Amino acid sequence: MSFEDGFCFLGEDFGPRYPPVLAEHRIAEPDRRVVYIALQGSRVFVSKGRLLVESRDDEKILDAPISLVARVVCFGSIGVSAGVRAWALSRGIDVVFLSRRGSYQGQLLAGSSSTRVARLRAQIEVSGDRDRVLGFAREVVDTKIRHQITVVQWFGRRDRADDIAELVGRMRAMTSLLPDSETAEEVMGLEGAAARSYFEALGMLLPADMGFDGRSRRPPTDVVNAALGYGYAVLLGECVSAIVAAGLDPAFGLLHTESGQRPSLALDLMEEFRPLIVDEVVVALTRRGALTVDHGQRRESDPGVWLTKAGKNILTDAYERRMLQITSGALPGFRAACVATCIGRRSGLLR
Repeated sequence: MSFEDGFCFLGEDFGPRYPPVLAEHRIAEPDRRVVYIALQGSRVFVSKGRLLVESRDDEKILDAPISLVARVVCFGSIGVSAGVRAWALSRGIDVVFLSRRGSYQGQLLAGSSSTRVARLRAQIEVSGDRDRVLGFAREVVDTKIRHQITVVQWFGRRDRADDIAELVGRMRAMTSLLPDSETAEEVMGLEGAAARSYFEALGMLLPADMGFDGRSRRPPTDVVNAALGYGYAVLLGECVSAIVAAGLDPAFGLLHTESGQRPSLALDLMEEFRPLIVDEVVVALTRRGALTVDHGQRRESDPGVWLTKAGKNILTDAYERRMLQITSGALPGFRAACVATCIGRRSGLLR
C-alpha cells in the first residue's frame, strides 16, 4: 500500500500483525495488460524483472514490471531479445508477430502453457454450446444487417429513394425475425435473405457501366465483385490478427464451421464489419470514378475478372484511410480512433 494509506494506521494498537488487515485498506492487484509495440526499429528486452522498450535512438518508450504483462504484440520491424524469448516461453506469455499493417505472421508459444490450454478448452466448449452460439449468431447478424442498411441509405438518400426504401423494408423484416430463430442455421438463412436485398440495392447505386448484378465469387464476374473479394481478404487478415492478439484460436468458429485451414472465428468476426469498411469504400470509389472497369483484367484460361495492380493500390489506399477514420456505435459506449480498434475490442468480447 502507499504511504498515505499506511499512515492511517498510526495510533492503532500493536497486535500479532501490524498494520492490521482491514478490508477498506486493501489495494486491489492491477490486471495484467497486453503490450502493443508498433514503433518501427524499436527493441524490447527484459532487465531486472521489468519489460523495457527502447526506440532505435535509445529513448525509453516503456518500462513495466513483467508481472503485469499478459501478452506482447509486435507490429513490423521490432527487435525481440533472447531474454524476452526465454522469459515468455518460461512463463507461458504469448509473443505475437504481425506485419507493419497488422497481418498475422506467427507467434511464440510456450511448450506447456496452462492459460493457453484453458482458453482453448473454453473456446471449444463455447463453440459446442447451442444457446451461446445462437445468441452470438443473432447479435452478429443483426448488427451486420443494420450496417448494410446504413450503407444503402447513405448512398441512396438521393438516388432511387423509393426503390431503396422497399429493399430496406425487406432487410428490416429479416432483423425482426431474428429473435424467433431457433438455430444458427436459421439465423444464417435470414442473413442470406437480407444480403440478396442488400446487393440488389447496391446494384442500383453503382454506375451502370460497372456491370454489377449481385454478389459473385470464385470467380468474381466484374470489377466490383473483384474489389469486394480483395477487400474482404485484407479485412480477414485484420480479424485474424485481432483474434490472435486476444489470445484466441482463429480456427474455432461459431457461425462458420471448422473446415480445412479456414480461420472460421475470423470469418465470424468480420461479418458485421464488412459493410462499413469494405463495401462503403468500394461503392464510394466507383461512384466518384476512382475505380472503373479499366481496373479489371482477365487471365488466360480463367473466366473471372481480377483487379489490376493500379486497382489494388487505389482500393488499398482508400481502405487505409477508412481504417483511420474515427467511428462510434460499433460497440455500446465505445468510440475508437479507428475501426481496427473496434475489431480488436469485439475479438476480446468473444472470450
